[in-house]
Amino acid sequence: MITQISSNFYRITSRMPYRLRHVHAYLLAQDKNLALFDTGLNTDGALAALEVDLQSVGLNIRNIRQIYLTHVHTDHCSMAGLLQKMTGAKVSLSAQAFEEYRHYRKADEAVKQARSFYARHGMTPLEIDAIIDEFEDIRGIITEFDADELLEDKQVCKFGSTQFEVISTPGHAGGHLCFFFPREKFLLAGDHILPYIAPSLTPNIFDEDYRPLTTYLKSLGKIENLNCAEIHPGHGNSLSSVNERIAEIRAHHEQRKNYFSRFLNNAPKTARALAQKIFGEDLPDFEKFLALNETFVYLQDLKAEGAISENMEGNVFVYAAL
Repeated sequence: MITQISSNFYRITSRMPYRLRHVHAYLLAQDKNLALFDTGLNTDGALAALEVDLQSVGLNIRNIRQIYLTHVHTDHCSMAGLLQKMTGAKVSLSAQAFEEYRHYRKADEAVKQARSFYARHGMTPLEIDAIIDEFEDIRGIITEFDADELLEDKQVCKFGSTQFEVISTPGHAGGHLCFFFPREKFLLAGDHILPYIAPSLTPNIFDEDYRPLTTYLKSLGKIENLNCAEIHPGHGNSLSSVNERIAEIRAHHEQRKNYFSRFLNNAPKTARALAQKIFGEDLPDFEKFLALNETFVYLQDLKAEGAISENMEGNVFVYAAL
């Protein structure tokens, strides 16, 4: 489905078989030349549906000249390679996002690191095998693309007569970007700010010192300072109460962090054991993975604040209240 947002700007909504049910890409039209911001999910029929959507408003998919990616999660980038091959479009994204994409392509290295990371935080071999299976599915969905430009924070880009600014907003993903259009005062937010839920935060399995929550909250501050009138997110409705929504997300994370801390006492627990206590054991394999990720994110900040200890017992990390 395609919806016109302004005279030369469109939102393209496609269904996906995940919990959020849909994802948005955005299209900037300058005469017949098109710039696509994110691509949607590479499912059967997705490319044909995009072509039909563009035709319905008098545009041609083969006139896509530029693809800008907010991040490299499958629902936002996995058709980039198909479109690049079909149209010759240039692909632009952050250096960190492109590095993450290359980890997906180097399966052996990423699988080895994932096994090590999740074992150290208490997951069983069977649970880790399920994560690896999911990882392999992801590799199959993301089509291979070349990066023509690595975007930097505060970089000003121009497509036709339209200028916009690159805003580095890591947290949901390490190399996440937003795109701010100062004349129109709107932000293409990807998964940085969503209207109904707080975006999930992703550990960096290659850097366990990376603190997704602290990084994410700092990124929110950048958006507060933009004088942004409207946000167009990767999922859900657009929103105009920008700073109000930012305050809600901040409060959510503070409450959630405090909630997690209440489950810790002086008996050391692994992140997996704590996640099991909070979320329960009766979860699908992928939900166990998400539960551990969320638990680890809050443990990282609680540890940095001096509220809990982290120690190695055997080959696993354990956490306890101080």
